[in-house]
Amino acid sequence: MPINDDLIFNNFFNRCVMFWFFRKIRCFSHLCESRRLSLCAAWVFLGAILPVQAQPEEALGAWQLSKGWQDYREPQMNLKGPELGVHWQSQRLGPYTLEADAHLGLQNYSSVQSGRLNSVLNLDTQWRALRASTDQPQWQYGLALHSHANFFRGTTSLGFGGYHRLSTQLWLPVRWHSASAQPWAVDAGWLLWGEHVSRLSQVNTNLQDVTNQQRKGAYLQISKKVKTDQGEMEPYARLAWVDDSDVRWITVAPGVDRGDYEPRNNRLQVGLKWRIR
Repeated sequence: MPINDDLIFNNFFNRCVMFWFFRKIRCFSHLCESRRLSLCAAWVFLGAILPVQAQPEEALGAWQLSKGWQDYREPQMNLKGPELGVHWQSQRLGPYTLEADAHLGLQNYSSVQSGRLNSVLNLDTQWRALRASTDQPQWQYGLALHSHANFFRGTTSLGFGGYHRLSTQLWLPVRWHSASAQPWAVDAGWLLWGEHVSRLSQVNTNLQDVTNQQRKGAYLQISKKVKTDQGEMEPYARLAWVDDSDVRWITVAPGVDRGDYEPRNNRLQVGLKWRIR
């Protein structure tokens, strides 16, 4: 393999290790103080951005920054707010493409039943390995790993306590892009497996954390690259849907059990990416 490909794989591997280590130290599940949590999130973003100026562009691949809006909805609650993103795509790997995305946002929570809470920290990541079709190179397919971490702590306007909501999902992605200098791209994906963890013990130590399995879901994203005097821009819109999870029974009081599940949800993201280089 040429040296440029080795450097690309090393960069991607290092970021995978960084993500794995970040989860292992359990910033997602155990850091309750907003200052420490913000430092952890900032460390992830700085670790992705700072090497850009220090290495050749061939080794780095293509980098983008983004600014957007996310609207997450369940039947009885809503989280929405602005988000900033960092995006990376490998270069010079022949028919193969490696990609990584990270979005960090502050969302406002609202629910008729439990009230409101503003500035909820949210961190989403997406990791993709794609291969172009030999006969039709405009088509790509592969595997994708998504994670969502919603650090919902504090007390709502109606006195309800929040808790961390974490999910990991494996997807089957497919992409089509037009053959032009400013191409359109259409991405779709089907959920293969998902796991959602609700840290209910953060609300009450007598409650059990709940882990649910998710089996049905899909997403659709449309984007277009546009060349401007300020560089290459890429507006995008993405809609994801995940169905009801399985039901897990937990003990809420002596002799009293309750069936908990993660309800179906929709996640809308719109924004604009632009090239760093």
